[in-house]
Amino acid sequence: MGPLEAARQRASLSMQDLWLAYIGLGGSASLAQLNDFVAGGAAADSHDHDLVAQALNERFIDLGQGMPVPYFDEL
Repeated sequence: MGPLEAARQRASLSMQDLWLAYIGLGGSASLAQLNDFVAGGAAADSHDHDLVAQALNERFIDLGQGMPVPYFDEL
């Protein structure tokens, strides 16, 4: 399991909810492509990584847990 998948599970977000948040931030990958990337099976560029990280971090902020998911330049 990749770190983004672990974060998604900790945030209690379904893959579809994460995809909707990602699309809302300007992402353009399909649900299947996002699933592949989050699971660690496919690489994404820095922009898509950062959109997923932002979507996850917004969920963690809503849960009162700060921003634990690193952005691409922090990896």
